[in-house]
Parts: sequence; structure tokens; C-alpha cells
Amino acid sequence: ATSFLWELPSPEQTLARAVLGGWQFNGIVTLSSGLPFTVSSGRDTMLSFITSRADLVGDPHLPTNRSRSELIARYFDPAAFAVPATGTLGNTARNFMIGPGFKKADLSLFRNFQVKGARLQFRAEAFNAFNNVKLNNPVSNISSGTVGRITDAGAARVMQFGLRMTF
Repeated sequence: ATSFLWELPSPEQTLARAVLGGWQFNGIVTLSSGLPFTVSSGRDTMLSFITSRADLVGDPHLPTNRSRSELIARYFDPAAFAVPATGTLGNTARNFMIGPGFKKADLSLFRNFQVKGARLQFRAEAFNAFNNVKLNNPVSNISSGTVGRITDAGAARVMQFGLRMTF
């Protein structure tokens, strides 16, 4: 993640400064490789009131050069996992799978005005400004009918405008 702030330079002429001066451009850019997740069995095989992890019986990794719709339908291979035997925890490690990565840019534009001893600030903000889809982690419960499928995503672009008065 990185952030920036750029106060735009004001022109020398009075009329141009009144129109073009006082603007500030801000942003936060986030690039992430994805969040870890644990594949669970969906059952309490340890008989301890806790869902146990799954047993790894094959290679869960699928080719990464597939289309987005194929990634959403089957992010990992569910056939690579099995429910562990009763009395065992499962042989997979916690958080050993990594979900889809994402990129996001939050941008804002501010303008300050002087109004009778007070300061008025106009704000225009765009969260996820380029409307990049942030896919959430896939369903990781091997007892679910949608195991391996990505069923939801993060928020789409959100824009807001506001006025702030400081006196």
C-alpha cells in the first residue's frame, strides 16, 4: 500500500488563482497478492466441538492462466481433499492456501475556500475508483456443495461528495 498527496500549484493571476487555486489531490493505492485461508472438513472429527481441517490427498493447485469465470467456478481442486478419520484433526496446515489477489485505488480531490472568517472545503472521493473486482476467498468447507467456488466479491466503486466547514 502507498499513499500520496499533491497540492496543485496556484497560478499567479488573481482570477486564475480564484478558479484553479487551492486544489489538493490525494490517493491510496493497494496491491495485494491475496489472503490466506484454511480448508476445513466441515465436520467435528476430533469430537471437540471444533470443525477440523481437511486431509490433503492430492494437488489442490489448478493452472493460474485460466479465464476469470473458470477461476470463479473452481479456484482450487476440491478432489484434493478428504474428510479426516474420526479422532484425527486433518493433515493440512492452517492458512496454507492463498486467495485471489487484488488492486485498488482510493482517490480524492479537495478544494478549500475562505468564507467570512471560516474555511469551506469541497470534497469529492472515489473508493475503488477504477472499479476493479476484488474477489473474496473461495468456499473452503469440503462438505459444502460450493466448495472451491468464489461466491462473493468486495465492494464496487463508491463515490461521495461533501462540504466541510471549519470555523
